[in-house]
Amino acid sequence: MSKNPDAVAKEILAKLALTAPGFSLELGTPERKIVDAVAEAVSEAYIDQYLIGSLLDIESKAGLELEQFLGIFGFGRLQGRRATGTVRIELNNANAQDINIPSGSQFYTRQSLPGSGNPLYFSSTQAVVIPAGSYLADVPVECTDVGTVGNVPPDSVVFVGNVLGATSVTNLQAFTGGVDVETDEELRQRFKDTFLRSITGTEDWYLGLAYQNKNISKAVCFGPIRKYATQIEVPSTSVSLDAYVSDDVKYAWDGDWHVSVFKNLGQEDEKFYRRNIDFTWVSGSSPSFGRISDGDMVTGDVVDLEFEFTTRSSRNDPVNGITNKIDVFVNGSDPYTVTERTKVPPSNGATAVVLSADEDDQLYAGSFARVGSTGSPTAGNRFTRLGSTPIISFPSIITVSTTNSGASGGVTRTNYQQGIDYHLLRPAPDQIVTPTTLLAGSPYEIAGIEWTSTGPVAGTAITLNYIYNRVPEVMQAVIKTSKQIATDVMVHQAGYQHLKVYLSVEYDRGFVVTQVNNAINERLRSYFAGMPFGAWIEISDLTLAVHQVLGVDNVKLTYADDPGVDPVAKDYGIKTYGDSADVVSLTEDPFEDDFKLRDNQLPVFLEAIVRRRANR
Repeated sequence: MSKNPDAVAKEILAKLALTAPGFSLELGTPERKIVDAVAEAVSEAYIDQYLIGSLLDIESKAGLELEQFLGIFGFGRLQGRRATGTVRIELNNANAQDINIPSGSQFYTRQSLPGSGNPLYFSSTQAVVIPAGSYLADVPVECTDVGTVGNVPPDSVVFVGNVLGATSVTNLQAFTGGVDVETDEELRQRFKDTFLRSITGTEDWYLGLAYQNKNISKAVCFGPIRKYATQIEVPSTSVSLDAYVSDDVKYAWDGDWHVSVFKNLGQEDEKFYRRNIDFTWVSGSSPSFGRISDGDMVTGDVVDLEFEFTTRSSRNDPVNGITNKIDVFVNGSDPYTVTERTKVPPSNGATAVVLSADEDDQLYAGSFARVGSTGSPTAGNRFTRLGSTPIISFPSIITVSTTNSGASGGVTRTNYQQGIDYHLLRPAPDQIVTPTTLLAGSPYEIAGIEWTSTGPVAGTAITLNYIYNRVPEVMQAVIKTSKQIATDVMVHQAGYQHLKVYLSVEYDRGFVVTQVNNAINERLRSYFAGMPFGAWIEISDLTLAVHQVLGVDNVKLTYADDPGVDPVAKDYGIKTYGDSADVVSLTEDPFEDDFKLRDNQLPVFLEAIVRRRANR
């Protein structure tokens, strides 16, 4: 705030009246002229400072003015991103010749999608060939519209424009990556978080590199040490922290500076407790907290506990002295079709490649999960590793062509079916500390084909066409060029928890139930899309979000003991899946209480299963 000369002069005169009472400060005296001249100069300085502060104050700027100012620093507004995904095209019959699907082919949705009066159009980003003898192909596409509108659920893109012979098309998985144009508030915050803080090797530097990629809108960075903050009730003696810190803590650090405990943190009556006087702290892989009986802690009080730890999502291993790893997890997808030629390995002998029963082996069967088929990987089954990861889409049929010998010649084609002859394997999302799973989502991920006994014989040559996500690969190359020499950095695709929510709803009279249900699904899709890495899924917040939908009078989570719930199908609570194609939930029983995603995980909403309840 500026001050005029009179106000400044009065302040100077008041000071001089105390420090030099003998001065003549009447108007016209030399002393008063000096005071007035100084007051004028100080006032002009105030004005200059105010103007400069106003010019540099980004909080006072909006719209084009904000963009123009931040443009001085090479900072621009993120213009939003198009949603990406894959669609599967199926033909009536296996084609006799190759069918080319050119880049730019159009696919579109039905008009009845929630919140849409017109179809959404998607354009293929890569030319794809359906080889002779095959009848399906997966095509990478992106929405022609920018924003979250393109994040459509599975089975939404069901029409194709110009592919001859196509009888059906659909997206087996939800489309992701669509981001609306950055708001003024988001732009200001991103500028504050990154500008003048992008020092090589810092967390901000890695995140800044990630956000420069057009496909990435969320990122998180893990080094050997990060802070965990939670609240606990003071025990009478001691308590394990497993119930408070979920599955995130691999190692809790020791030392007084690594742990702190407060009561009423941030308030006037804040109280700081002292280690080994008021409480005990056991570090390591199974941390615990205890009350010292003659200390100041009171049993049952709620206190803030902060400690430093290594997350299970990190490749660091403090117990064995490994502390130079940096793991960057990003969302975003850049689908790309790759053609890979390989051979089926034998099940025994020197060249055998099989799933192992040894927990320390990279091919330990328990470190993998089947995608899109039931059952668990079996030790002893043959394994073919795929070269491009992480995988987005994989064919449900593998066709092997064999040239016949003899005078008749010809080619015999044999189809092998996913779920019967082979299974697609990825690192299990519920196992995160094995040699295999710590590479999950990266370009070095160990993923591949598990062959059953009905699969091709050893040595059979196969050609595979599948789609993988190029984002981790591209980011890995970008970071590699400028990372610190002693640091091991690995970029991973985010871990995803796919959620299916079961709700019981009472509707306001006069509303169309199907329309309200569509709105519920859209509201939950938006709700989960806004969550950060490692978020808590809180039932009260979820139901509040649904309660705000027009036409919903009352809502609750469906519970196992509700009337009409099938105890076998377990159609209640919140079910979690490692992939949208999975048919088996990650947990034996659905969640009925709040739960936390792991540090490297983001939620992906699949659908809400709504049971109508009679309105009172």
